[in-house]
Amino acid sequence: MKKFLALIMALALCLSLAACGGDSGSGSSTDGDTAGGSDASGDGGTEFPTMVWKYACSATENTCWADMGRDFGEMVSEATGGAITVEVYAADQLTAGNQTEGIQGVMDGTIELSAHSNIIYSSFEPKLNVVSLPFLFSSFDDVDAKLDGTAGQAVGEVVESMGLHLLGIAENGFRHVTNSVRPIETMSDMQGLKIRVAGSDLLGSAYTKWGANWTNANWSEVYTGLQTGTYDGQENPLPTADGASISEVQDYVTYWTGIYDCIFFTMNAELYNSLSPELQAIVDECGQKAAQNQRELERQGDEEVLAKWEEAGVTVTRLTDEAAEEFRQAALPCYDEFADVLTPELIAAFTD
Repeated sequence: MKKFLALIMALALCLSLAACGGDSGSGSSTDGDTAGGSDASGDGGTEFPTMVWKYACSATENTCWADMGRDFGEMVSEATGGAITVEVYAADQLTAGNQTEGIQGVMDGTIELSAHSNIIYSSFEPKLNVVSLPFLFSSFDDVDAKLDGTAGQAVGEVVESMGLHLLGIAENGFRHVTNSVRPIETMSDMQGLKIRVAGSDLLGSAYTKWGANWTNANWSEVYTGLQTGTYDGQENPLPTADGASISEVQDYVTYWTGIYDCIFFTMNAELYNSLSPELQAIVDECGQKAAQNQRELERQGDEEVLAKWEEAGVTVTRLTDEAAEEFRQAALPCYDEFADVLTPELIAAFTD
């Protein structure tokens, strides 16, 4: 009888332990399902809220501008365990192609992320046109030294005063001149050419001093204008010009450092400030990396376009030091002319 009772007690104990184990496993599964519905974990186990951010840029889908948004999205998604998704809307699809409204959307918070050039941002804050002062940069190395240094910090403060958080400074590049009349090897070759320039008072002033008969026009109209002879030429970074097949209607390109554009990669400041410190750190790190990667892609595109155009019969002119200095000296009055708008302090940040 004693042996029988001992056997019964042992069997009851096993059943009790099995039941406890089953209850524990069921509880863990339920907890995990609940957490997974609203949060995801990064590599360190930190949980992040699930969010979808819209990224607007003015360039088309097949450009490194759009690539920057995709690059940023992939890095942030990986770092947050898939919690953050970035949707890329190239060519300002969200605002029917209107670049200024694309920036306004990020300022208002209806769009989370923006990548637009300093020329477009300057329509909201004219100081940001400082980046496009004639011959402000002598080379890509000079660009990196200034934009990644105190000058970049100074212009970044202006951007952030607009209700934005600056994630990184990317690149639109040097704006090279093309035309269908003659090679531009010296400033005398620019005289009288009808050049379409971007809508900027600063650029217009520079081209006036260089002797061109410049005009503004919507970019969508430029190819036809060049084809029909309404304009002799235009100025733009090479990847932008190539994307519009400008080499089909232009015979000459002058490759120089006359005017430069950067891209401000921004996030709505209210959104950024609402993020946890951990998520802010991820966003900042990924933003900087994406901007640096974009600069490299843009510069590779320059060389690829030059080679492609030369093969197609476009004459490429690289200014001599003497010719570049002639253009630089002619445009120096722009620094004083726009000093009140750009501010002496901000100009000094790039020139001292």
